Order: sequence, then structure tokens, then C-alpha cells
Amino acid sequence: MMQIKAKFSTDEGMNFIQQYYINQGLKKFGDDGKDAVDKELGQMLLRDCFTSEFVKDMTASERKKAQSAMMLLAEKQFGKTIKGRLVYHGDGEWLSREDTASPTSLHTTTCAIDAHEGRDIMTVDVPNAFIQTYMPEAKEGEDRIYMKITGMMVQILIDMALEYRKYVVLENGKQVIYDMG
Repeated sequence: MMQIKAKFSTDEGMNFIQQYYINQGLKKFGDDGKDAVDKELGQMLLRDCFTSEFVKDMTASERKKAQSAMMLLAEKQFGKTIKGRLVYHGDGEWLSREDTASPTSLHTTTCAIDAHEGRDIMTVDVPNAFIQTYMPEAKEGEDRIYMKITGMMVQILIDMALEYRKYVVLENGKQVIYDMG
């Protein structure tokens, strides 16, 4: 919050809020970035957040609507540790802005106000809270919602849990795993 109060006057303040896609983040943070990706995916596996699906069991519409998973890496302010976040991209034209938004931005706004007013604040971390959000079952005739795990995250996931190997398909030359979360 001090960076907000200081109007981002330091490089560290800018660094703190910068998030990088996995490829950029791994170049920037090296082994620390890889550890953050492993930790995030490991937490997902520990909490049974993945429910992979065979492509043959999906409809064409479900495959088309599947949204990509994004791994974001950021440097945390205290201790200079790297944090990985797996999020649902949610940019499909069939999803509304409200359906893809996270309330985090509202909390960020209130934190900025708190910092400006000099209030004391406290933070709480619920590991993988966003990706663990309850997803209702699809109603009869409705498409199920899928997330596509792609690129290097597929190999990292397989390295951590070999059973996901059987769900890998190639699309446009890239490995993909479809997940119902």
C-alpha cells in the first residue's frame, strides 16, 4: 500500500504490481518463477481442482467455448517471493463481463482508499480461492464449461501427475488438456 501512497515513485512499487504471463515470468524470475508455477499447480492437484475430460466426451460447442487457463507470475512485496496464479481467461463472446470478473479489483480499490486515508489494513489469503469457486452443474441441454490448459503448463502438470497424460490432445500443434474444474 505504501507504493500507492507514494504514487508508484519507486521501481519496486511498479515491480510489485506487475504480473507476467508464464513465458515472460519464467524469463524474468528464472527458477523462482518455476517454483511458483509448481507450487500453484501443486496446490490445485492437492485440492482436486482439476476434473479433466476426454475430448471425445465433449460437444463441438463445448470445445469451441472452452477458455484458456492463464498462469500469471508476480513478485510479492515482502520477502521478494514470486507468486503464481492460475486463472480462467474468460474472454469468450458468450460470457458477460460480470461472469468473468473477480471481486479482487473492488478490494484493490478499497485498499487504495485505505492507504490514502492512512488506515490500518489486514490481508487474508485463501489459497486458490478463485479457481476453487463452486461451479453449478450444467442443466439438461446446456453446455458444460471448460478450461483449456495449454502450452508448457500441460507438460508441468503431466510431470507432477502422470495420470493427466491420457487427456492430452494436439490442437494446432500444441498440447491441450480440457478441464471442468
